[in-house]
Amino acid sequence: MDRRRHGRYDLEAPLRFSWKGPGDVRHRAEGTIRNISVGGIFIFTDDPPPVGARVRFCVYFRSFLARSRLVMQTTAQVVRAEPSPQGKAPAGFAAALKTYILRNEKEVVEQEGF
Repeated sequence: MDRRRHGRYDLEAPLRFSWKGPGDVRHRAEGTIRNISVGGIFIFTDDPPPVGARVRFCVYFRSFLARSRLVMQTTAQVVRAEPSPQGKAPAGFAAALKTYILRNEKEVVEQEGF
């Protein structure tokens, strides 16, 4: 039985994220969103933050028809890490969204002459 309170949406979008480690050292990594909901997100990455870490990231969703992009800036807390199929290293992590801001930005599109 699925106990989630919010519907999940499959999504594939690249993102960069960061978190503070011991000694307030900022770590940065890249990944790909697997799915997202109002309450959480799952990110594939080779460099996951530890469970409990507070993660910041920014995702850009492009709309080529409207020549704009939706930008999501958020803070989330890592709630679990998943191992890779080989069991060698985590394949990604799930995080509960704490705060987020959505905004629409105009996108500058450069075109070359034909």
